[in-house]
Amino acid sequence: MKAFTPLVMCVCLAGSAWAQQQPQPSPAMGSPFALKEIVKTLPKSDQPMEVRVEAATLQPGVVGGWHTHPTPTIVYIVEGTLSVEIKEKGLQHRKAGEAFVEPIDTVMRATNQGQTPVKFVVFQVSPPEVPDARPAQ
Repeated sequence: MKAFTPLVMCVCLAGSAWAQQQPQPSPAMGSPFALKEIVKTLPKSDQPMEVRVEAATLQPGVVGGWHTHPTPTIVYIVEGTLSVEIKEKGLQHRKAGEAFVEPIDTVMRATNQGQTPVKFVVFQVSPPEVPDARPAQ
């Protein structure tokens, strides 16, 4: 637990510094949240959970592999437009400043159909032994 406290403090301080650099929305713009959604599928456990945050870049023309997530995955688009194809449901386009929750056990893949790299951040809470994603057919 002692090792966890400095980590939380570093994340909070870094997040605070980053937030101070970002333009703050005016009341006319509405909510300051990129995403505010009630999710009933977050993992529950008496055991410690692992918080995962990953920054990623998808180059133009890249098509990711089909996969599923065993726990909800939250994605925030920093730059560009990310195209997310959900098998048998079609394509959704998410642009910079948007966030969304990838549903659990749903076959999907991400692509960059644009001309510039897509930069995004992925957040996930999961039991440590559970992988972040699984390949799908």
